Amino acid sequence: MELDEIVAGVGNYEELQKKITAAQPARAIEPEDARKQWDPKEHAVTKRQDKTVTTDTGTEIVTVAKIPVPLQKRIVSRAAQFLCGNPIVLRATPADDLQRGLLAVVQKTWDDNKLDYESKRLAKLMMAECEVAELWYPEELAQEEADFWAGTAADGAKLRMRMQVLAGSLGDTLNPVYNKYGDMVAFGRGYTVDNAGKKEEHFDLYTATTIYQGEKGEGGWVATAIPNLLKKIPVIYYRQDAPEWHDVQAMIDRFELRLSRHADTNDYNGDPTILVKGDIVSFAKKGETGKLLQLDPNAEASYMSWDNAPESVKMELQNLRSLIYDMTDTPDISFEQMKGLGTFSGIALKMLFLGAHMKAADKEEIFGKGVQRRINFLKSALAVLQLKLQPATLLTIKPHFEYFLPKNDAEKVDMLSTAAGGKAIISQKTAVAQNPLVQDPEAEIKAIEEEANSASALDAELG
Repeated sequence: MELDEIVAGVGNYEELQKKITAAQPARAIEPEDARKQWDPKEHAVTKRQDKTVTTDTGTEIVTVAKIPVPLQKRIVSRAAQFLCGNPIVLRATPADDLQRGLLAVVQKTWDDNKLDYESKRLAKLMMAECEVAELWYPEELAQEEADFWAGTAADGAKLRMRMQVLAGSLGDTLNPVYNKYGDMVAFGRGYTVDNAGKKEEHFDLYTATTIYQGEKGEGGWVATAIPNLLKKIPVIYYRQDAPEWHDVQAMIDRFELRLSRHADTNDYNGDPTILVKGDIVSFAKKGETGKLLQLDPNAEASYMSWDNAPESVKMELQNLRSLIYDMTDTPDISFEQMKGLGTFSGIALKMLFLGAHMKAADKEEIFGKGVQRRINFLKSALAVLQLKLQPATLLTIKPHFEYFLPKNDAEKVDMLSTAAGGKAIISQKTAVAQNPLVQDPEAEIKAIEEEANSASALDAELG
């Protein structure tokens, strides 16, 4: 849809909303189905029917095992951790003080909105629900926060930028609108509000110039137009075609079904069963130590053993688990898998997590674009809040993702020491500051100096 078509259709807001909703691109999986696969309580294995068996006294309902395994959450959590586990670093080369000031203001806004944590949350929602968005809006500073921008290049601004996460699991419907060139020209958000127990339907539409706040009343939809002071669509939209586990969903279903059936088999055959040939004269009493059966002289008794142990079931479960992890490039770092690996060098660690890092690099192509749009939007929005920052918006700021990797600090220090010819490569002050046993580095350094001076004085007295 084109922007002029959207603006012209605002007069019939209900019809415009339907057109925007209908124009959404096709999905590999519906968001509702993805959320069901994500929630263990909604897995297919939990819908297994209990069995009806016939006994000597009639029919009986036998409960079957229903064991969901939250592998989808494990896959998404590991992928998001490798991508955003380390904070995203803002890299730039400011040319003057004003650009340095803008970079500091962007970083302050980043920290104020806790984007190091929200970025990981956004990545998880994108990987699980296929789409997520962040909505930015200016917020007036409270009286007690009047000095929020004090000491920064935005000193004197009366507003700050705040962010809200939008997702299907949070009650939002996300409707990006693109023109024929693939550029986003508007963004629609549907949601409901509980007003004193009454559900109110809302559909807000954001463009670069106007924000339309739509509400459904008794007479139909009514939209209120508000000027967009930021002059850009205040929504950053993230989308991927399918959830992170989509290619292995059939394997997960099979894994859960086989695991549940194996549990049923154990219920039938796990406890020992005595096979008796002939007549039993008397049974052992409940709680009796050294229980015995008294048999007829011609009777025989023995334990029924499970001669055909289900090795094939065990192998299938192991194969399914391995394939699920391998096909999603999810490192299996459980205690059982890691306890026998020993100590790895830095290169070996990188090779061990190479698949996860390559997957994170692929995911950065999608998620990283959204983060770059976020940075560009913040530059523009902050220049609106403080006009003197406008010339500095030419500054290029790039997000740098450092994929998660366990660190071998001892190996790195040894390498640097060797490269420096065995000379000191760190000051005593820095070493003390990084000592986990030290609570007050300044006081500790002072105590070390005093002890050194005392030792030198004693050496002088002793000649």
